[in-house]
Amino acid sequence: GRDVSSEASPAEVIAAARKAGAVVYPIGIESGQFSPEPLQRVARETGGTYFGAASSADLNSVYASIAAELQRTWRVEYFTAARPGEERTLEASLAGETAKARLAIPGDAETFGAQPSGLLPSFLYESAWAALLLGFIVGFCVLLAAALAFASPKGAWLRRRVNPHIAAHARAVKPSDDRDRLAAAAGLFKATENTFGHRRYWKKLQWTLQRADLPLRTVEFVYIMLGCAFAAGMIAAVSALPSFAIIGCMLGGALAPYGFVAFKARKRLKAFENQLPDLLVTMAAALKAGHSFRMAMQNVVDEADEPAAKEFKRVLTETRLGRPMDEALSDMAERIGSKNLDFVINAVAIQRQVGGSLAGLFDMVADTVRQRQQFARKIKGLTAMGRMSAYVLVGLPFFIAFAISLLNRQYMEPLFHTSTGHKLIVIGLFMMTIGSLMLRKIVSFKG
Repeated sequence: GRDVSSEASPAEVIAAARKAGAVVYPIGIESGQFSPEPLQRVARETGGTYFGAASSADLNSVYASIAAELQRTWRVEYFTAARPGEERTLEASLAGETAKARLAIPGDAETFGAQPSGLLPSFLYESAWAALLLGFIVGFCVLLAAALAFASPKGAWLRRRVNPHIAAHARAVKPSDDRDRLAAAAGLFKATENTFGHRRYWKKLQWTLQRADLPLRTVEFVYIMLGCAFAAGMIAAVSALPSFAIIGCMLGGALAPYGFVAFKARKRLKAFENQLPDLLVTMAAALKAGHSFRMAMQNVVDEADEPAAKEFKRVLTETRLGRPMDEALSDMAERIGSKNLDFVINAVAIQRQVGGSLAGLFDMVADTVRQRQQFARKIKGLTAMGRMSAYVLVGLPFFIAFAISLLNRQYMEPLFHTSTGHKLIVIGLFMMTIGSLMLRKIVSFKG
């Protein structure tokens, strides 16, 4: 019959259905006084279909028709960077058939947020690559601004203006030391050092910086790591990556500076290890010629290359200032982190206590160190295939994921934008970590 009891208008029903994400299939028992227009409008604007029945006896066949339609109905959800009110063209393909439709994103700007700024072109909001480029530019600008703000110590501009008008000997005096860097953040640095300076990992990071021979304080390097993590996370957030990817980018940004420092420290240690046998032979020759142990070290400083010359020069400087030779040598061994040098220092300490020919000891130790290095190189050559297998097995999943994402991005979207895909990624990374540790244990050798 005629509708006399409805309290909501068709527009309100349509809005409520859209808000709930529901598709409405209305059924009307038609009669002479019945008007199907409101139900047809609700069905049309929510994506459903209107069904008419002559009587309640026809409802079974109507329900069967709805069930048949639902069985061949697909509901597709996807992520889009488009804002409410913008128009997009959708294309769907199934079994060789293709259909296109031009539609407007539902909603308005007041409901979902403000419209994008007109200062930037619209393609920066529509393209993922453009958003990534924008995030990189913004992060670079932030880092550049921070570098410019803290690059010059306090009063540098005034000293630069006054220096041409003062005496030469006054200009030769250094106005400040390295601790004047980042003077604006001195209070924050001091508080951070007081809080974390006694931690074991803090001291380990300090030794790593010394082994890499970088003129950086530990607290400065920690804040550099935090800044890189923030920049990487901001770029990932602007690129609309999922939350786990943002966290991964932040961890990668924080570990990138440490990886560089650790690489430089290992490179410097390797260079010192390669120099050590020749240094011992040089010192043995100086001792055989009648020079003292201190003069033998001075010959190393004069003739050797970096980093050995710099380290031995530091030992001689510390001894001239009154520090015992044994302590200076032990500190150098700990600072460099070389097990072979530690072996040499222990041998020298024992010889200085019990006596004997130090030149002969150096010759014997040099031959032992050279044999140890040759044996380590032989082991490295024998395990080269295993190490390369580990590199391939670890890098192959990332390479394949990048290649498939580049060729067919939609194929990888379920992995990146669904909870099941996130769980698979976490499980895969965990299994790769366990496998990498096992392969590393198999091919590693400590002589």
